[in-house]
Amino acid sequence: MKVNKKQVSVAMIISLALIVVSFAVVRAAPETQGEITPVSWIMAIIVGLFYYASMSPWFANLGFTTLYRPLIAGTLVGLVMGQPGRGVAIGANINVLYLGWISAGGSLPGDPGLAGYLGTALALGGGLGTEAALAVAAPLGLLGGLTWSLRMSLCSIIPHWSERFAEEGDIDGVARSNYIYSQPFLFVIYAIPVILAAKFGSSAVAAGLNWIAANAIWVMNGLYAASGMLAALGIALNLKFLLRGTVWPYFFIGFLVPLLLGGPVNLLVMAIIGAAVAFLHVLFTEGLGGSEEVGAAEEERKAVGLLTKNDVFQSFWRWLCFSHSTYNWERMQGLGFAHSMTPIIRKLYKSKEDISAALKRHLIFYNTQPDAGGIVNGIVIAMEEERAAGAEISDDAINSVKTGLMGPMAGIGDTLQQGILIPIALSLGMSVALGGNIAEAQTGNLLGPILYVILMMVGTWGGGWVLYWQGYKQGRTAVTNILRSGTLNKVIVGAGVLGNFIMGALVISFVSLSTPVALMIGGTAFRIQSIFDSFMPNLLPLLLVLLIWWLLAKKNVSPTTIMIVVIIVGVLGAVPIWPGIDAETNEVIRVGLLG
Repeated sequence: MKVNKKQVSVAMIISLALIVVSFAVVRAAPETQGEITPVSWIMAIIVGLFYYASMSPWFANLGFTTLYRPLIAGTLVGLVMGQPGRGVAIGANINVLYLGWISAGGSLPGDPGLAGYLGTALALGGGLGTEAALAVAAPLGLLGGLTWSLRMSLCSIIPHWSERFAEEGDIDGVARSNYIYSQPFLFVIYAIPVILAAKFGSSAVAAGLNWIAANAIWVMNGLYAASGMLAALGIALNLKFLLRGTVWPYFFIGFLVPLLLGGPVNLLVMAIIGAAVAFLHVLFTEGLGGSEEVGAAEEERKAVGLLTKNDVFQSFWRWLCFSHSTYNWERMQGLGFAHSMTPIIRKLYKSKEDISAALKRHLIFYNTQPDAGGIVNGIVIAMEEERAAGAEISDDAINSVKTGLMGPMAGIGDTLQQGILIPIALSLGMSVALGGNIAEAQTGNLLGPILYVILMMVGTWGGGWVLYWQGYKQGRTAVTNILRSGTLNKVIVGAGVLGNFIMGALVISFVSLSTPVALMIGGTAFRIQSIFDSFMPNLLPLLLVLLIWWLLAKKNVSPTTIMIVVIIVGVLGAVPIWPGIDAETNEVIRVGLLG
């Protein structure tokens, strides 16, 4: 795919302008100002290596699902820079913005990894507090889309190299094409810029702090207000996928429960309550029984016997690690799929002609969600085994199964993993890391990130292997059997209940929006915020989340556009032109609309 140079140039100018503005105006308040940690070359290099690792294939899909998330990025950068507690807190607050971040179909709507690694490094290097760090990190995420387009375009060259190896029947050559040839290029475009920015950018941030403290304190207050509102964007992105069907009322129940308990609560407790509510909902609406018509297909698959469980696992491990190693616009995961089939092809076929044919039929376009979509790999392995045993299975039959199932499994996988599992696991990790009042925490507990990593290992590795193996055992009837049993639908419904419940609770914990404006009537001050609170505490944050959800889901407004508008509104809303009441002297003063 050809990169639109005009669009890239415009995006780059906007992104760089936002970063310059952020560097120039962000100044942490004295009570949130942290210790300034000068960034050495060693620190900068390690931060750059971590960012590359989050986009690399070397961690069995835990790069994208864990290292790429700001909660983990902030933790790692904090450890490198000797401030793990602040790193956890900063990473968690940055992650609020990307709580509903979903990459589907090769798109990359912002870059949470770049925001997490570079944003935390700049924040620690410049002595920023958590709120100011979020305001700096937000525009950084815009730059990731540019790098992503460059990666996806240039990596399209590599599958053509692999075709030469496939023609020669060179299994190892095809494998090398996927996991080796792209990595030096990815290292250059990911690690090098972050190393340089971390080393030299933090000093630029620190240099701008003193000026803003004396000349434009209202801009700083506006960025604080914007950081509290940006959390609503992350939650609303999740609600695009959750606030639908018959489970949407659980969002409002999740919002009301913390209010009844007096404010922000431990999200682990909320998750337990939500899981119980989800179980009851499924029990009374779907029932817990299921069809038992699944045995015959499995027995038929066992009868072939050319492959062992270890052979299938070797394929699974390659797919788990390297499905996106050479991700590109032209073939997407095509080379990654062929790589996953190399141990199977090596076991089943011996002649150069058969090996070459098998490699070439798996180098075509392919794209799905790697964990749920692994069931397709398992099915194809079963078909290849039957073909090698003499069954009349054509190339078209195998490719039809791949192309027919990759879309549905992508939709199911993205909904379950990126739309529900990752946001809930992140919410639990952030809650354990920062306690109940997440938005005000300035240091964090390492147990939170560790909990998130464990949850993702279980979901990604354990769940991925179960589906991969079931695809192989049941063959072409695997998806039909799973759908017929009704289990998948129950999981989706229950996850939707739990997801809505947790998102409602997150509004209380993460989103902050209030106004200090007071109306003077007959010499008496009426604080507007008190009027809102008399109707319902946290009413403004709830309305803000619903407004952004409406813009995203009903009006198709870009998340980037909303993010930019929120930052602008936050800054302009802090201009001190409105009447307010000083809390200490009770005198009328000028305040911003937002506070």
